[in-house]
Amino acid sequence: MAHLEWQPAFEVGHSRIDSDHQALVGAMNQLYEAAHQGQDKEEIAKILNFLRDYTVTHFATEETLMIRHNYPAASDHFAAHAELILQVSDFIADYRTGNIVGVDVMLGFLETWLMNHIQGRDRDLGAYLQGRD
Repeated sequence: MAHLEWQPAFEVGHSRIDSDHQALVGAMNQLYEAAHQGQDKEEIAKILNFLRDYTVTHFATEETLMIRHNYPAASDHFAAHAELILQVSDFIADYRTGNIVGVDVMLGFLETWLMNHIQGRDRDLGAYLQGRD
């Protein structure tokens, strides 16, 4: 059972960005499954680390495109990325020390953030990149 199903409505119109977003949704679903199947704390921490690392890689891809094409809203977009990375890193640290309510809290936050970001900032970026890359 998937927590979040990828839908064409989530696409921003740039194949690399859309592919990365699909992978992020897949990792979130993997985290959901691991938590709901009773996987141990270390396995869940591995998935959280992968999710964070893949997010960093994805953000670097987007940021490179923004710089290459002089995207006018780049600085705000970069700031949103940096804020999420800090929050995810804090979630991981809290999870490892037992100071977090649960994986569902993290997933709820990540799902909301990702969907708002994709359907807002990333959709604007995708439209800007049309015909440029």
